[in-house]
Amino acid sequence: MQTEIKEISSVEYELTVHVPAEELQPELDQLLRRLRARVQLKGFRPGKAPLSLVKKLYGDEVALELAERKIREALEQAVLEPGTYKVIGRPRIVRLDYKPDTDLHAVLRFGVRPEFELKPLGNETIPHLVHQVTDEEVEQAIRRLQREEAKLVDLPADTPLSSEDYAVVDLQRLDEATGTPIIGEKEEGVSFFLDDPRLREELRQALLGKKAGETVRVDLPHGDETAGEPVHTHRYEVHVRETKRRELPELDAAFIQKITRGQASDEAGLRELVRQELQARWNRESRELLEQEIMNRMLALHPIPVPESAVEMVLDEFVEDVRQRNNGRLPEGFDETAFRHANRALAEQQARWMFLFDKVVETYGLEVTEEDVQAFFEEQADPDRGLRADQLRQFYESVPGLMDQVRRRLLTRKVFDALQEQFQLEELDREAYMERLRAQREGAEARNSEGSVR
Repeated sequence: MQTEIKEISSVEYELTVHVPAEELQPELDQLLRRLRARVQLKGFRPGKAPLSLVKKLYGDEVALELAERKIREALEQAVLEPGTYKVIGRPRIVRLDYKPDTDLHAVLRFGVRPEFELKPLGNETIPHLVHQVTDEEVEQAIRRLQREEAKLVDLPADTPLSSEDYAVVDLQRLDEATGTPIIGEKEEGVSFFLDDPRLREELRQALLGKKAGETVRVDLPHGDETAGEPVHTHRYEVHVRETKRRELPELDAAFIQKITRGQASDEAGLRELVRQELQARWNRESRELLEQEIMNRMLALHPIPVPESAVEMVLDEFVEDVRQRNNGRLPEGFDETAFRHANRALAEQQARWMFLFDKVVETYGLEVTEEDVQAFFEEQADPDRGLRADQLRQFYESVPGLMDQVRRRLLTRKVFDALQEQFQLEELDREAYMERLRAQREGAEARNSEGSVR
């Protein structure tokens, strides 16, 4: 067997394999004899068919099996065992020439991890959203809690609907030419709050100020323009059957204990608890945004080459995710080729981040310790609800793969913590941060528009 390794790029190599026919012949004959012992050919007793006939019928199939075996041997001996190359993903055969009684010639392409060093980050500035929950936000959150627990009571007679009220209506579609009702096009007892953001604005405006028993006509659009659907307008006669309003519960001890599950018993305790929960949400959102900023900046600073095998490996994971979301099977009519093509750019970005992630771990000597794992379960435990840390850990250990996910999650946290310490953080309040995002989006759209014109 002769092998030769050729560098295609810094992350792509080709392994050429050549095996003379005389070297292959003993193994080919052995495979054919084994096959002859198993196959049943008409006119011959089991295992007694002429080897030449078996070769004629199954030679190409056996030759392919032998060729793949030899290619694997060549890969092991020339690439994997020496350890010179850090192979990533699955090597792929780009050329294979072999038939029984001929020389074998094959070309195998494999990808390797890119070699690079992390760029200095000390002079790099990234935005960091910093927000402290206000008293107004606390009051709004408490009011939402009251609204969720509110009772619906009838509006007093002759009281018009306001923006926070509740209506029950009948919707009768009308013929636009004659204004007469269309039979079979009536919906009865449709109910909603007028402050529901999903409600059509045209219907909301038409009902504001109306009373129970009144009827109004309104034109409502149908179709989703953003989804490429044509938008049509249909005329309706809307009869207001019932009008109600929310009756908010009092902020007494019973209500507070109910909605906080006993964690607070008075207004001061409720406000403090709500403030803590709101601040925790903002902190989580702030961290998620910061991690995204860090990842984007790292990708921009390190345009490292990505081998095709790594991209294919990530695309394989995408396809497997689709399969798992569909009870272990790909959806009917799923076009995997089109799916892989549509997601190739994202897969390349994720593969590049994978290399950067591993480089950060290596550069800063990061690892997940047993203390880290135990601290995670202590953090996730909820003794007040009877969920101890040891019980939670026992459950995770009983489900295959869950502990690996925990360790990966903790390692990811360490990676971003390490990178955060390297960057300069520009702390921005909510308004300034949103303005920055709008400016970035407009800039990106302008660049894309300029590129499409060119």
